[in-house]
Amino acid sequence: MSFSENLREIIDFRGIQLKELATKTGISKNTIDNYLSGQKSLPNIENGVKIAQSLGVTVEYLVTGKNTGSNNMLSSLNQKDSTSKNILLQDKEIIELLQNLKHLKKSDFDAIKSIIKSLAKS
Repeated sequence: MSFSENLREIIDFRGIQLKELATKTGISKNTIDNYLSGQKSLPNIENGVKIAQSLGVTVEYLVTGKNTGSNNMLSSLNQKDSTSKNILLQDKEIIELLQNLKHLKKSDFDAIKSIIKSLAKS
């Protein structure tokens, strides 16, 4: 996937608004919109680092969609979401699974949640 697709994916996963990301990074909302639309394919290094830090991912993840370094846990997960600090997002498959959960019927979601809780206890 491209930088813009990876950026969109993590923004959606975090549930962050572009205006909020712009405020956190000091990068204009229009510039972030350009990264997302692909009009400006890659940010400069400084902006890439600011975006990655604000979203709690590595620059490598934004560019490649993967973390191949020795520490595969996303470096600084969103401070507001303390439960997510324990989630290892080693690759896009986990993010895709989490995104798919949003589309389930409540009864299906509750069933999967129960299964996960049961497996985690064993």
